[in-house]
Amino acid sequence: MALEIYEDSLYGQVLPLDWDDDAVSGIVILVDGEEEFLVENNENGEQLIDHIDRWVTAQGIITESEDEYRIKIRNYKLEDEMDYQSDDDW
Repeated sequence: MALEIYEDSLYGQVLPLDWDDDAVSGIVILVDGEEEFLVENNENGEQLIDHIDRWVTAQGIITESEDEYRIKIRNYKLEDEMDYQSDDDW
């Protein structure tokens, strides 16, 4: 498989990939419970480290090779935000 580079959006769960002592040093976005997209360490990708186990929609540049999928995130939206202040049931 040749190297493919394209722009797309992903919906998935942010999960840790690597640990450095007790801190997360790398993350992936798990899509459909099977495909892992390694998140490149640009500014937007590093912000996602604060959102481990959260669901996101991320837009960016995807690079596919024979061995891995990578995403360089341009922007993202947290999809499991809850607005507790406006909920009268709480």
